[in-house]
Amino acid sequence: NKRSFPDTQTIDPYDPTTYGYIELGTIIGAHGVHGWMKLTATTDFGEHRLCEPGTRHIKPANRRSPREVELVEGRPIRSETATTGTDTKPMYLIRLASVEDREEALKMRGYVLYSLTEEKVDEYLEEDEYIVSDLVGLNVFLDESCSDQSSGSFEDMFVGNIRGVVLGSEMCAVPGLGQDLLEIALPSSHGGQSENLVLVPFVPEIVCNVDLDGKMVMITPPNGLLDLSYRREEKVRIKGLLPASIMKR
Repeated sequence: NKRSFPDTQTIDPYDPTTYGYIELGTIIGAHGVHGWMKLTATTDFGEHRLCEPGTRHIKPANRRSPREVELVEGRPIRSETATTGTDTKPMYLIRLASVEDREEALKMRGYVLYSLTEEKVDEYLEEDEYIVSDLVGLNVFLDESCSDQSSGSFEDMFVGNIRGVVLGSEMCAVPGLGQDLLEIALPSSHGGQSENLVLVPFVPEIVCNVDLDGKMVMITPPNGLLDLSYRREEKVRIKGLLPASIMKR
């Protein structure tokens, strides 16, 4: 099976989620003496992605790319349901085929577990629920049918391209009060995307329709919302040589 590879302009070599992986959680320690490990989950589908056996991918802090591992089994300690509306992350116990005792499990502390983006979980989604990776890259347009927008050309109705999704839990310290936001890259006057971004609340009153097949999102923003643009501060990374022992393959 061929894997699609994202546009190189959107890739951060230090972040696997920009080139085909979904972060599932981070191993925080060992549990017992038989290779079980505790993991804080970042996925909303822990019962599926952290409990069902199969191929996953794992990355230590000193590596750029994840490698394949076999998830043997897993079970929740603190499930998504138990942590809904709180600032506490779900926690799971997992066991990998390559980890057989406590000593090996302790060495895995800080490792991050991933799955591939193409491993869909659509059957677990409720109505009007979407996977973040499915939204990124969609074109955004003003919706005449849901608003008072006058008829205009394609250029007039085109808003931009979804660059990312900012989760409400990251924007508001009070659990349950924050709204998820679509981060939209506005078009440049010279063609293509500009560096200007705008945040649009992902709520039914503003986002009228999401068409994954048509790769578009229709919105009816309140007056002035699209004028609140900003530029993302670029992260500066100092790149150096890895130790010789790490560079071996």
